[in-house]
Amino acid sequence: MQSLSSTIRGTSTWAFKSLRAGSINLFGALMLANGVGYLYQMLMARMMTPSDYGVLVTLTSISYVLTVLMRTVQAWVIEAVASRRSGTVQLVFWVALRAMVPLGILAFAAIWLASGAAADFLQISNSTPLIVLGLYTFSSFLVPVPRGVLMGVKKISAASFVLVLEPLVRVGSAVLLVTWGLSVNGAIAGFAVGNFVSFIVSLFLIGSLLTHRAQPNADEEPAKLRAIDRYAFVMLAVNTCLMVMSSVDQVAVKHYFSEQIAGQYAVAFLLGRVIVMVAMSLGWVVFTRSATMLPGDPRRAHLMTRALVLVGAISVTLTAAYLLAPGLAVHLMGGADYSSAVQYVGMVGIEMTLFSLIYIQAYYLISLRKTQVIWPLLVGVALEIGFIAEYHDTVIELLIGLISVMSILLVVVSSLSWWLLRAHTDNAIAVARPSSNSEISDITRQGVA
Repeated sequence: MQSLSSTIRGTSTWAFKSLRAGSINLFGALMLANGVGYLYQMLMARMMTPSDYGVLVTLTSISYVLTVLMRTVQAWVIEAVASRRSGTVQLVFWVALRAMVPLGILAFAAIWLASGAAADFLQISNSTPLIVLGLYTFSSFLVPVPRGVLMGVKKISAASFVLVLEPLVRVGSAVLLVTWGLSVNGAIAGFAVGNFVSFIVSLFLIGSLLTHRAQPNADEEPAKLRAIDRYAFVMLAVNTCLMVMSSVDQVAVKHYFSEQIAGQYAVAFLLGRVIVMVAMSLGWVVFTRSATMLPGDPRRAHLMTRALVLVGAISVTLTAAYLLAPGLAVHLMGGADYSSAVQYVGMVGIEMTLFSLIYIQAYYLISLRKTQVIWPLLVGVALEIGFIAEYHDTVIELLIGLISVMSILLVVVSSLSWWLLRAHTDNAIAVARPSSNSEISDITRQGVA
C-alpha cells in the first residue's frame, strides 16, 4: 500500500512540475508575442499620420471580433487532442481544417462585398484597407488548427516558437510595406503575412504527427468527431462576446467622432489593450492547463484564483500608472502627436481592468464546460451597445457607460463562478475518494497514461 501511495505521489509530482514548466514557457511566449505586437503599434504610430493610424487601429480592433473563431477552434483542437476522443491527431486536424478553409473563404468574400458600406460607416475614404483586412481574416482561420495540435500534444516549446514567430514576421513585413508607401494597406497586410508564415511553419512542426497513423482505442468513438460539436459553438459565442466588449469602444469612437479624435483615442485604446493582452495570455495558459488535467484533479480549482490574483495585480498596477502619469504613457506609445489621448487613458485602464477579471473567469469556466457563463456575457454586450447608442455626446460619457456595464457584469460573473465552482469542487472531492483498491489502481493507470 505504501508503494502504491508513493507511485501516486511520484506521478502527481511529475505531472505538476511538467504542467507548471509548460505554463511558464507558454505564458512567457504569449507575453513576448504581445510585446512584439506593441512594438508594431509603436512603429506604425510613428510612421503614419494620426488619421491613418486611427483607421489602422479601428480595423485591427474589428479583426479581433472577426477572428474570434481562431481562438474557439484552437481551444476546441487543444481539448480534442488532449482528451484523445478521436484516438488520432490526424482526425482532429483534418476535421478542423475542412471546417475552417470554406469558412475563411466565405468570410473573405463577405468582407469584400461589404467593404464599401463598411468604409462609409467608419468614415474611411476607400474600401481597399477592408479588402486587405479580409485577406488577414482568411489567414486567421488557418493558424489555430496546427497551433492547437501543438498545444494539445503538449509540444509547448514548439507552440511558443510559433506564437512569437507570427508577430516578428508581422513587424518586419509591415515596416517594409509602409516604407514602400502602402500606409494602412501595408500595415494590415503585415498581419496576413505573419499568419501565413506561422501556418506553414506550424505544419512543418506537426508533420510527423500527421504521417503517423495511430489506432483508436476500442472504447473511443471517432464518428463523434466528424464535425465540430456544440461545445465549440458555445466557445465561439463566449469569445465573440468577450472580443466585442474589448473592442466596441474604438469602433464607436471611430463612428461617432471625427478622424482626429478617433486617431487620438486609438493610443489610449492600445494602452488599455496592454491589460487585455495580459488577460488573454493568462487565460490561454489557464485553459490549456485545465483542459489537459484529469477531470477530478483538485489542482484545477486553484487555477482561477491564482490567475485572478496575478492579472488583478498587473492590471491595477498599469491602471495606477495610467492615472498618475498619463502623459508619459501616451508619449511612449504614440509620441508627441497624440497628447489629447491623455484625458482618456485612465478611464480606459479602469474599463480594461474590469474586463480582464471577467475574461479570466469566463475562460476557466468554459475549460470546465460550464457554458452557463454565455448568458451574462450576452446581456452585457447588449447593454454596452444600448448605452453607446444612447449616450455618446462625448468620449468621456461613452466610457462612463462602458465602465458601469462592466462593473455590473463583473459582479454577476463572479457570483456565477462562485456558485459553479463550489459544485465542481464538491464533485472533484467525491471523485478523489476511491472506495476500493481497484479504483485506486484505475486512477494510477489514468495518471500515468
